Amino acid sequence: AGRWMAAVAASLSDPALPEHVSPGDVSLRALSMGCMTRPGLMDTARSYFPHLTASTCDRLSREPDILHAEKVRCQREMEQLAVTNYAAFIGSAKVTQAVRQEVVGIQKQLDDMAAILEPMSTEIQEFQGKSAGLVTRRAALQNVLQQHGMLLELLELPQLLEACVRNQMYEESLELLAYCSSMLQAHEARGEEILVMTKLADQVAVQRANLQSSLMAQLATDIHLPQCVRVVGFLRRAHRHSEDELRHLFIKHRGAFLDKHKQQVELLRATRGSVVTALKSAADLLRTHVYDIGTQYQALFQQDEGPLVPWLSAQIAWLTGLLQAHVAPERGPAATPMQGPLGGGGGFPAAGAAGRGGVHLGVARVDAASLMTILRQCAQASTALKRLGGHFFPANQGL
Repeated sequence: AGRWMAAVAASLSDPALPEHVSPGDVSLRALSMGCMTRPGLMDTARSYFPHLTASTCDRLSREPDILHAEKVRCQREMEQLAVTNYAAFIGSAKVTQAVRQEVVGIQKQLDDMAAILEPMSTEIQEFQGKSAGLVTRRAALQNVLQQHGMLLELLELPQLLEACVRNQMYEESLELLAYCSSMLQAHEARGEEILVMTKLADQVAVQRANLQSSLMAQLATDIHLPQCVRVVGFLRRAHRHSEDELRHLFIKHRGAFLDKHKQQVELLRATRGSVVTALKSAADLLRTHVYDIGTQYQALFQQDEGPLVPWLSAQIAWLTGLLQAHVAPERGPAATPMQGPLGGGGGFPAAGAAGRGGVHLGVARVDAASLMTILRQCAQASTALKRLGGHFFPANQGL
């Protein structure tokens, strides 16, 4: 018995057996395979093994009978239990069958519901896609609502710029333009295409051009050096023109202011009996406004002549042309012309030419007293323009 129990223990610990075994070992192998396929049997065998090892030989010899009697008792109790509780077993079977049938019915209803709801799933997915866009738009509108005050300020910037330019508040206009430029550059750096910002940029560009036009219009009025310095400073801060362009623009618009006075002189020339007044006004124009414009240019652009020299020469040539047209007498057909200050005819002939050649000299259009006054004013204008390099009176002494 001890050897048989040892073999059982060995089979339990190592189910693999050699190929050549005895008939007794076959039963052990079957027991081992049964333990492997039924883990509960293995646990029962392990718990029963200490009882066998502790039993005596007589106990072991009676063990089969004891086990058989135990088996019979268990069967009897099971039969008695089944007879006693058969109604409960039958009821449980009926309930199980009813539940099974209900489960089958429920499954069938679920399949029908799935078939009905399958088209709805597609619509639900489409609704989810649309709702995602609505959620994004709602978030955007919520952001717009939160930033409502700032958006109003941005949209009012063009109107504010227009009001500042109209009221000649150039300092505030430049500050607003600088703010708009930084904001628009930040928007361009983000690379987003926003229609409102594009329109805002166009409107700001229009107001920038209006500011430029307003400043240029200031140069075309009767302003003095402090105002010129202020206006040119604003133009430089606008960063729209280079220094060379600013020089030409300054001469152009200040020359436009001078041209208005020259037109008045031309109107006086056309009036009979106002030639002397026109010539005096022309000389005073060079002495005052031309001199002021020249000094303003030199003060603003650091003595850089640039376009000032040809412009100043043009104004001197204008006055000289007026003097030649109205002061020099008309020449007869045999008169000997004298080279004028600009290299053309129009001066008096040499002294005594009338007596020697009998040439008719003609009558001067300006009397001697008026001529003296005109020449004196021309000398004063020449002295003033001498500081600018425009000393022109020696060229008119021949008149």
